[in-house]
Amino acid sequence: MHPAIALTQFDAESVLENQFHHLEALRGQHVFISGGTGILGAWLLELIKVLNGRYNFGLRATAFSRHASAFAQRWPHLGQQPHVEFVDGDIRYLTHFPSDTRYIIHAAALTDRRLLASQPSSVAEINGIGTLRALRAANLLEDIQKFVLLSSGLIYGNQPSDVYSVEESSAALLSSGDVNSVYAESKRFAESLAQSFISESKLPVVTLRPFAFIGPYQSLSLPWAVTDFIRDSFNGGPVRIMGDGTTVRSVMYASDFAFWVLSALANGRARETYNVGSPVPMDLAALARMITLSFSPQPAVLSGLGQTGHPRSRLVPNIERAQRDLQVKMTVDISESIRRTIHWHSLTRTP
Repeated sequence: MHPAIALTQFDAESVLENQFHHLEALRGQHVFISGGTGILGAWLLELIKVLNGRYNFGLRATAFSRHASAFAQRWPHLGQQPHVEFVDGDIRYLTHFPSDTRYIIHAAALTDRRLLASQPSSVAEINGIGTLRALRAANLLEDIQKFVLLSSGLIYGNQPSDVYSVEESSAALLSSGDVNSVYAESKRFAESLAQSFISESKLPVVTLRPFAFIGPYQSLSLPWAVTDFIRDSFNGGPVRIMGDGTTVRSVMYASDFAFWVLSALANGRARETYNVGSPVPMDLAALARMITLSFSPQPAVLSGLGQTGHPRSRLVPNIERAQRDLQVKMTVDISESIRRTIHWHSLTRTP
């Protein structure tokens, strides 16, 4: 077994070892995963592989994305699972789900930094209209049990630095006049569409607001601080921080992320919204330094770039509701998350 595959299999087994019984509602079911080959989709498939192989769940999955077949060929340990089907398609043109689908995870979205900058209208279309298509198709199913919508913690906007953590009821601070708000606004629109279907047809939607994540399968070209810092470090540095480094975020490991999503599918309360992420705050300067410690020679860290003088912000989730309803916890701390992620990328990246 390739060392990178052994690493992700170990992570999947570890997160499920004492928690798999929380997912009993999914035993023998069929789950449809849109965006099924991104970082979340890949980790959901890792967990499904263990649930079926070790715990005999008999869980069937359809992984739907624009490059599903290519993903299955690249990662045959996931692509050749007997209970998983990979379907190529564009969420904007989805018309129906397989008739025996009872559980849906809608994670299809555009998050690529190049598209956020060059094609913001496409981001709005796929994240918004794609969600509308998925909701309409779900509404046609005769026995839909749960529709989990992946929104984003970014819908809260740049919260002031004195807000320790944001609850699900926290007010959003977004500017509709700023093109940089398109991603967050598209996710907020997706939530509004879901509320429309809840009101009109009682569709059992559970909304998740993910924050920041790290882990294997995460593309280092994505527009998040943690991926920027790791990519800069692999390139020898310097690691560049936009602003003075005092912006505060939190980072969750991908195996925990995937388990929380499956737990929301199994245990989430319909019509409820949950934050998903680490509650442990860390400023970007400390995060960058922690990442560079895994490299030798250690890259330099440069701050004060691009956004000096902008208000400091803090965006850390309050996860009490998720812990109470979903029976979830953090199993991998930030230092170990960074170590595992960098090790995986060192095993899989092309020099």
